[in-house]
Amino acid sequence: MHGTSRTRTADRPATTGINAVVWIEPGRAIVVRGGDGPELASMELPIPRQPAVTPPALAEVAHAIGDVDRVLVLGVDELRTALEREIVAIGHRPETIRD
Repeated sequence: MHGTSRTRTADRPATTGINAVVWIEPGRAIVVRGGDGPELASMELPIPRQPAVTPPALAEVAHAIGDVDRVLVLGVDELRTALEREIVAIGHRPETIRD
């Protein structure tokens, strides 16, 4: 078989070099996010205890995480899973979420 070889272009966008960790529990979420330098930014966001009003708060947490290369979500199972789904729903890549 004869042919030529071509290099493939990368499908993934360039990385930002920024990572984040989130602790989520009923009542609050703590987001610690890296920056362009060695400094870290942390913020605490309220999470309502009533499940019916939780989705807007999860969207706010997902937006606070922003565009990162990796995010580690820790905390209560049901809130953690809901936040991971929200991160993907707002357009972040699912492969950024670490177990």
